[in-house]
Amino acid sequence: MTAEIVERVRRSNRYRDVDPALVERLAAEELPRSRSAEDAVKRVKRRLHQAVGAFRASLPADGDPVAAMRGHASTRERLPSIESFYAGIWAITGPPRSIMDLGCGLNPLALRWMGLAPAVRYVAIDADERPLAIVRAHLAASGHQHDVRRGDLAREVPGDEVDVALLLKLVTTLDRQDPDAATRLLRGLRARHAVVSFTTRSLGGRDRGMERTNRERMDRLVTDAGRVSAVAEASVTGELVFVLTLDPLDG
Repeated sequence: MTAEIVERVRRSNRYRDVDPALVERLAAEELPRSRSAEDAVKRVKRRLHQAVGAFRASLPADGDPVAAMRGHASTRERLPSIESFYAGIWAITGPPRSIMDLGCGLNPLALRWMGLAPAVRYVAIDADERPLAIVRAHLAASGHQHDVRRGDLAREVPGDEVDVALLLKLVTTLDRQDPDAATRLLRGLRARHAVVSFTTRSLGGRDRGMERTNRERMDRLVTDAGRVSAVAEASVTGELVFVLTLDPLDG
């Protein structure tokens, strides 16, 4: 039955490019709660919308990265201060030699504003192939070493060793999938620094006390992760940005 639910969900044009492992996991979780196969399909699609659908871009035909970022809910609000956004992060971490962008969406399209050296390696991971296809072409054209791939970050912790891992607006999305996923990810990352950000406004533009809520969430995440030796803030308008220094993993 799970396979049938996965097939029906992936038959949809909206979700056929999503990581099959993510669809299968959600189907396995939702099927026991469902009244019928049709109900299970609706439940899985609802959760996929929370995970990827709400953030998809309206992509321009000419592939212009600025236009693409303006059309993407997650990157749009960062554009007015994009140069200072990354400069503030690197001022804390130092210039990275390698970056892993988790739940990246179209964020790697901001590469030209990041001020990175040509030798920097960029790893981009997302559950949705649609933005990844654009990201893959963009990074290839940039000349940077890169690895672009799909992954279910609520279940898998990437093993790449990097200087900086970006978790930009990712924690809230992971919390909707599994309340322990963000902690598990932070505990297992092989990164010297993790950059965790939260929006201070909803997709509809309302703040609804989100800044206080997200600061409290950040405090819990740091406590639960158990390997954060320092926390610095590099926030910009509309986004809370925390730069975490992580203790090395044993082994």
